[in-house]
Amino acid sequence: MRIAPLLACALLCAGTARGAALSDLERAPAAQALPALTQRLCDALAPGDKGPWLRLLSARFEQVDESGAHLDKKQLLDGLQPLPPGLSGTIEVQQARVADFGGFAVVRYDLDENEQVFDQHLHVLYRATDVWRREQGRWRQVSQQIMTVAQDPRPLPLDAARLDGYVGLYSISGHWNYRVERQGAGLSLRREGHDPKPMIAMGDNVFVTQGDPLAIQYIFLPGSGGKAQRIVERRKFADLEMVRVPEPAVPAAPAAP
Repeated sequence: MRIAPLLACALLCAGTARGAALSDLERAPAAQALPALTQRLCDALAPGDKGPWLRLLSARFEQVDESGAHLDKKQLLDGLQPLPPGLSGTIEVQQARVADFGGFAVVRYDLDENEQVFDQHLHVLYRATDVWRREQGRWRQVSQQIMTVAQDPRPLPLDAARLDGYVGLYSISGHWNYRVERQGAGLSLRREGHDPKPMIAMGDNVFVTQGDPLAIQYIFLPGSGGKAQRIVERRKFADLEMVRVPEPAVPAAPAAP
């Protein structure tokens, strides 16, 4: 097995691999061929060009896309359409690594997508793992799994009174305690025994923590007096609840002798 952090990606960006004939790439060594063939597939997405996909996917191809949907070759091709008017975009293969096993190879890489939606710009990162095998001496993709890489969203401004209503001590089933505190103009979340994490407002009562690769949502639910009484921690579309608990009593200072 050979694992190569590939220079092929650099060649792609320079245009060398993009200019190579498909027939040459299909028979080339895995480290040279597979990132370049993957880029060809990505380049065909915006115009809805089914040709490279029809040619390079094995008849037994299966994909799990970023939504978790399972697609075979026919289903993927049926859904491949040009971007509608007003939309344009590019996808670049980055950080490709190939594990070459001879008759088959595994490619792990990132996808950097930039899309123009009328006058607005979208930037999305994906991480993918593909399996290719040689069929009659030519590389054909047999499986692909894609996931979206979480990025910190742009914070929304909230007024101080609303933020103050979220400050407090919360507990999951009386075992794990979390403290929400003011941090500058925003909030932070700290599980006891851990460092605080800045919170990013996604709405009036919905937050994520900075740098969280799972983008776990913390949803504050209101109670009386403008204070939140519960937090729903929405993790991978499943919920845990934190309930506001009283602050621990502060020991009284000893009386002066």
